Amino acid sequence: MNIIGLDHRGIRTKKLEASRHFYEDLLGLSKGYRPKALGTKGYWLYAGDTPVIHLIEAPHDSVDDNTVRQDQLETAAGQTHIALATQGAREAVLRLSNAGVPYWDRLFKDPVMYQVFAEDPDGFLVELIDRTPGEIDGPICKIVG
Repeated sequence: MNIIGLDHRGIRTKKLEASRHFYEDLLGLSKGYRPKALGTKGYWLYAGDTPVIHLIEAPHDSVDDNTVRQDQLETAAGQTHIALATQGAREAVLRLSNAGVPYWDRLFKDPVMYQVFAEDPDGFLVELIDRTPGEIDGPICKIVG
């Protein structure tokens, strides 16, 4: 067996519609087919033809546990998170900023890699990673040489 990539991440949420808005409208995933036989409410959110995020409505107070909430996204290196491979991550920065969602980004020079970090409505950390960012206009929180 060889692991060849991330298939999907299931995320339990108490804020189903707010989470759908975050992943669909702010990050650019698309709501798509979800089997009707599933016993919970939720959404499957797609990148192209691939469902990468499965949002599952939490029945009570049980959500993915972030026992220590990060006050600063830049200290989140060890926080449980999902990393989504992207192209054009800078577009998400504009949408996040316009929506008032805090984010933190950094650009690595070697190897070239642009990362954007933001928390979804339940406080789950999402990393957007763009390995071919091209020229990036505008400010970046941190540049790593």
